[in-house]
Amino acid sequence: MYISLKVIKVSELLKEIYNEVVKIRKKIEMLEEIIIPKEEVSKEELLEIERLKEKSLKGEHVEWEKLKKELGLDV
Repeated sequence: MYISLKVIKVSELLKEIYNEVVKIRKKIEMLEEIIIPKEEVSKEELLEIERLKEKSLKGEHVEWEKLKKELGLDV
């Protein structure tokens, strides 16, 4: 009897912890939406991103330094 009560208490505690983690995650997501601005992406940019994604999934790669220069991100 003592062992089953202990298991129930542990199970309840784990549920409480999980629920608290879910609440914290929702709060973090809300803060994230406030802090990190949404950026509009043009169709051309989206197509380029998809093309690069496909290349990377096929095992091809893009040189980071070259890509930064092409996108004007080389500071």
